Amino acid sequence: MSGNNKYPQVVFHLTEQSFQQLYRMYWKKVFAICYHTLRDEDIAAELSQDIFESLWKRRNSLQINVSIEQYIFRSAKLEVFEYCRTTSNRQKHLQNVIQNQSTEGTYTEDTLNYNELYKTINRLINRLPYKSQEVYRLSQQQGLDKKSIASALLISEKTVEYHLYKALNFLRDNLAVD
Repeated sequence: MSGNNKYPQVVFHLTEQSFQQLYRMYWKKVFAICYHTLRDEDIAAELSQDIFESLWKRRNSLQINVSIEQYIFRSAKLEVFEYCRTTSNRQKHLQNVIQNQSTEGTYTEDTLNYNELYKTINRLINRLPYKSQEVYRLSQQQGLDKKSIASALLISEKTVEYHLYKALNFLRDNLAVD
């Protein structure tokens, strides 16, 4: 045990039963941490699920030197921070693009065109099979690479490629200008 640590570093080997118990004990609290900052139930629920999914995936190699409760709560705060950081960066990038367009005098027209295209793409994406929608959104809207998507959805990278190919071809065919 290190000098200032109250808990020794422990390698956790979660069984399915102990994981389910942790999930039942802490899911609502993790959700509350996420929701308190984000004020969006869907995103808070998604981040909470991601935290527990990550915990489960790393169940045989997890090394924790604090209480499991502290670890889970810290994970929730870090997940929220990372979500805010990536969302903020994406927003800044979009704002820069819009500012650059406005200096060219076509801001209003371009913004209207962008908004219309964005709505059309979202309508088309909603017509895709669920798994293709999921893969497309993780790739194109959240910026995840194929390996991360495969890991997050528990599918192979080839399956990710298939769904991306399917989604992009569908969009290309349905957005084609005559």
